[in-house]
Amino acid sequence: MMSIFSPAPHIERLPEGQIDSTYKRLRKEVFAGTFIGYATFYLIRQNFSLAVPYMIAEYGYTKADLGIVMTLLSVAYGVSKFVMGNASDRSNPKYFSTVGLLLSALVMLLFGTLPGVLSSIPIMCVLAFLNGWFQGMGYPPYAKNMVTWFSVLNAVLGGLGGTYPTILVAVLSHLSLR
Repeated sequence: MMSIFSPAPHIERLPEGQIDSTYKRLRKEVFAGTFIGYATFYLIRQNFSLAVPYMIAEYGYTKADLGIVMTLLSVAYGVSKFVMGNASDRSNPKYFSTVGLLLSALVMLLFGTLPGVLSSIPIMCVLAFLNGWFQGMGYPPYAKNMVTWFSVLNAVLGGLGGTYPTILVAVLSHLSLR
């Protein structure tokens, strides 16, 4: 594995008086970085679907044509999450996710700036597959960060994703109706 992806070196233990305040500050930084990074991955992954109506009108594609492109992105993303999860477990999450984000952004820039890309389904398929593959470099290191820096309860609630706010709203709505 390349040295940039090597796990972060161990550091000396902080003096007892600095541990609590430093830990709290670093947890906030890790959460903010994870939130912003994953949100950016998500926006890059989803922006192709925003362009679909334009491409149908401008280039005459069908939804089925562009659906093939989006399917390749999704398949590559799913396989890559599995493969890159194994690789990211042995790497520095900060650099691993950053490289994935930059490569994914580069692929999407190529979509919009290279002449002829939008007029060729096969070229769009290749770029969408690459984007999906690089997208798979996002979730695994962020999940590793969250598990490392936050308690089991926080990890469980985070693992529920968007379901626990929905459950909470449903319970509170039910209670307020009584």
